[in-house]
Amino acid sequence: MKRMGDVDESIHRAFKSEQYKQVDDSLLKRYQQSILVDEEVISYLASRGINRESIKRFGLGVSKDANSPKWLCIPHYEGVKPVNIKFRSLPPAPKQFRRETGCRSILYNSDATKKHSEIIITEGEIDAITLIQNGFENVVGATNGCGAFDSDWIRQLEPAKKIWICFDNDEAGQNGALSLAKRLGYNRCWNVRLPKNDVNEFFQTRVSDDFKKQLKEASQFKLPGIIGVDDALDLLFKEQSKPKEDVLLTPWENVNRVVKGWSPGDIIIVTALPKTGKTTWCLDITRSLVLFGVPCLFYCLEMRPERLIRKMIQAQYRIENPTLIHIQNARGLFKDVPLYFGYSYNQKPDELINLLRDGIKRFDLKFVVFDNIHMLCRTDRVNEDLSRALLGFKQLAEEMEIPILLIAQPRKREGGSNEIISAEDVKHTSAFHSDCDQMIILHRKRVVSKAKEMSNPSFVVKSESMEPLTLVRVEAHRYGPGGETLLYYKGEHSRFEMTDLNIRLVSGKDRAANESNGA
Repeated sequence: MKRMGDVDESIHRAFKSEQYKQVDDSLLKRYQQSILVDEEVISYLASRGINRESIKRFGLGVSKDANSPKWLCIPHYEGVKPVNIKFRSLPPAPKQFRRETGCRSILYNSDATKKHSEIIITEGEIDAITLIQNGFENVVGATNGCGAFDSDWIRQLEPAKKIWICFDNDEAGQNGALSLAKRLGYNRCWNVRLPKNDVNEFFQTRVSDDFKKQLKEASQFKLPGIIGVDDALDLLFKEQSKPKEDVLLTPWENVNRVVKGWSPGDIIIVTALPKTGKTTWCLDITRSLVLFGVPCLFYCLEMRPERLIRKMIQAQYRIENPTLIHIQNARGLFKDVPLYFGYSYNQKPDELINLLRDGIKRFDLKFVVFDNIHMLCRTDRVNEDLSRALLGFKQLAEEMEIPILLIAQPRKREGGSNEIISAEDVKHTSAFHSDCDQMIILHRKRVVSKAKEMSNPSFVVKSESMEPLTLVRVEAHRYGPGGETLLYYKGEHSRFEMTDLNIRLVSGKDRAANESNGA
């Protein structure tokens, strides 16, 4: 609570009254005397641009024992009183840090906050020493790394009118800088992104005037969720410049004409009445993508992986009952194919999102299917949970820059109606319609009852309960007009195919003939 600033002043005073361990002055002096006669350490610091005057001014020292490597000692002072000591391993030992246990953590050169209204914050002590040595006295250094900034330090910096955050120019450093700016207040913080990784490295080849230029060119942090028109145009240019392979397509050309492909960050909802073939339709798409080398995850709460791969084998070889030979052939076909299945049935929505994020990173996934989101949320607060889960999927798609396809269930229909469902028919919440980028509805007509024929003992019903002709309707499309087309469902093969009419229409010759006739 103290670190997050969530304690009132009375509790804060109680924390302040804690008894911290005191630095052993005699031990520190021994470290400081040792460095003055250690030419090896002085030479190392000189290679980092730290001169003898700075070694004496900041009380640097060296700790060395017979059976351990040397450590550079950097004392932390309040006024003239040493409060803590940080130790940094020296080459050739691997880079490591440690501190005096039980001592209080303070900002490095914290007295600068009392003397200056404009402050530069560095990621560590060496960077702060480098800047001070080059004439920038208004510097403090974070002593706990870029990811931990004590709430006491935030209070110390409250009087500052302007703050430059000069953390390392890597992902960890920039994430730490953004987090710190949020706590200090975006309006008074500027981000200094050096062409080199850190301040010390910058001054290996640059001088003070070069750093002053960096301060002038520093920019304020972007407010999360708010960007200007130039940034928006940059994002659009980046999106338009992406290679076409970033847009994923289905195996059916006529469906692609209404879907227009799926781009990174898209959430696609597929819904249909039970037994229409939602899972099969999505498996067909997944099978097509992985055979083209697109890494995919099919996470199903309704069928285990062995059932899913069986349906894929049926579809691939156009067979009703796969044999052991077909399974062996499939082993060769899918060898080294980037196809993955998810099947954990006890995941909570937040846990599942984290699992998917880890899977996307580990396997470099480019497409995820989740079947189905309603089975994920089965609590008394199903509307709220579904809305939160859908938001989690959307944020994951944007963060990981991949399209995610979610299968959703519609409300139950009474009396076996043949009416085509709409986006509003998805169960429990309107968030599906409002939050998705595409809503795709599959529809097949129910087969008329053949009760009279069935009274004949020799009659055998071979057809399914629904007709094979399937309407594919893009009910909602954030970036296009939507539309509809037809596919043919071959239930015995667990696959959808283009109808003969589709095939003729998408052929160049027939299309030209239709256009000339005004069709």
